[in-house]
Amino acid sequence: MENDEEQENLLDGEDCLVTHNDHDIRGGGVRRLSIDKAIETAGFGRFHIFMVIVMGWANSADTIELLSISFVLPQASCELHATDLELGFLTAVGFAGMIIGSYFWGTFADIKGRIKALLLCQLVNAVFIVLSSVSQNLPFLICMRLFSGFGVGGTAPLIFVYVVEILPAKHRGKMTAVLSFCFMVGQILVAGMAWLILPHTEWTWTTSTGFTYNSWRIFMLLSSLPVISSFLMFFSFPESPRHLIQVGRVEDAKAVIKRIYEKNGNARPYDENYIITHQRGSNSRGSMKEILSGVGRNTVALVTRPKVRFRFLISSIVLFCLSFSYYGLTMWFPTLLERMEASQGTSVCDDKLPAANTSKCDGDLSNNAVYFDTFLQAVSSLPGNVLYFLLVDVIGRKLLTGVSMILTGISVFFIWFVSSHTGSIVLSCVFAGISVVSWNATSLLTTEIFPTELRSTAKGVQGALANRVASVLATLVFGALVSTYCAVPILLMSCLLISGGIITYKLPNTANASIE
Repeated sequence: MENDEEQENLLDGEDCLVTHNDHDIRGGGVRRLSIDKAIETAGFGRFHIFMVIVMGWANSADTIELLSISFVLPQASCELHATDLELGFLTAVGFAGMIIGSYFWGTFADIKGRIKALLLCQLVNAVFIVLSSVSQNLPFLICMRLFSGFGVGGTAPLIFVYVVEILPAKHRGKMTAVLSFCFMVGQILVAGMAWLILPHTEWTWTTSTGFTYNSWRIFMLLSSLPVISSFLMFFSFPESPRHLIQVGRVEDAKAVIKRIYEKNGNARPYDENYIITHQRGSNSRGSMKEILSGVGRNTVALVTRPKVRFRFLISSIVLFCLSFSYYGLTMWFPTLLERMEASQGTSVCDDKLPAANTSKCDGDLSNNAVYFDTFLQAVSSLPGNVLYFLLVDVIGRKLLTGVSMILTGISVFFIWFVSSHTGSIVLSCVFAGISVVSWNATSLLTTEIFPTELRSTAKGVQGALANRVASVLATLVFGALVSTYCAVPILLMSCLLISGGIITYKLPNTANASIE
């Protein structure tokens, strides 16, 4: 079997055989392996495939939860009598929860473990999605979205961290491409669920006490099912052996690697005649007080260790440029299309503005157009996912990130030349297809470049500051300028994407390389 041959080659290599009296087994020499070599002794097989499927499903679940609020806003806002300002706050509070969650859960995972953090994130997320579905007033719904965002903020980055740390180096690129592909699956599923459920406004039940349950609440409840199912499946996974090494549990790490080897279906007994060379990190399995102190300690380490600081700064700039441009455009592009159609303008940045005298609650709340547009944009990212899958290990993460961001910036530049609704939809699909390559490559690159003891913290801080803060700033900047200087935010986003793509050359290329 291929896995057996891989293990034999790794354990019989000339650079692995040393004498170590304290660990002498059956009187012979004990093989010394790095953590990367030790992980590769487990080979690649059924365990890894199942892991990627489950983690991909969890990624889809988070996508469904993240996008679900945008579909229920029209109905929920009318029923709860929300103003536009309150709707903006309802959307922003979810991002606020994600900012806090990304920061907290990243450090929690570096101290207490990846799987424990993922379980708690999904539990928090599931509980507050379910509670959101029974909201009877706006303040309660806002509060539930805040805590739900707190859970989501940790799940997405930790999924990538766990998968990257478990996979052998040569399989990381393609397998993380499957994770990214599942974001598209989540987009399609949430649009399909909304299409099937939300138009049925007749599905309304009201008790004598005034408690109301209707189609948008059913939709929210069903959105929790993928999260709950992924939470239950997380129990079947062991802790990351890299994390176990960092906290000094070397024998436990070897036991996990042996378990993976056996789950992969290998017939030969696992050869445990080796030791793992390692340098224990500063993280420990401490109390909550120590965890909170570890948040500050790990954050300080990101900016005080020279190599880590440089990588953190450059990768954060790249991620900020991508997040600001992507979220700014995707959040406002439907508004630009509506504005162009209503004003019969020749460009999305036409100076003419449509009249807005009708209430948002006077229209048809069962309009299916928004679901179809979302479906088209989700499907349009499929070619980008396939392209990423084919190229990620051929040209490397760094070059793929740089080139795709520059091409995305060029596509954004031409948006203000569009003069028809069809052209705008086509261009938005082109943008979605290219930008997904940037997202996939950046997600993998920013996971691989940090050492194990700081990897989750770095992803958490970047998720909070470079990703979520950038998305909030983008929506605010675009909203402030779209009616007066529409070309400014579009050109700004184009310049940011191109600039971010150029500076990626400062980052290391991690394709098929060992990670620290």
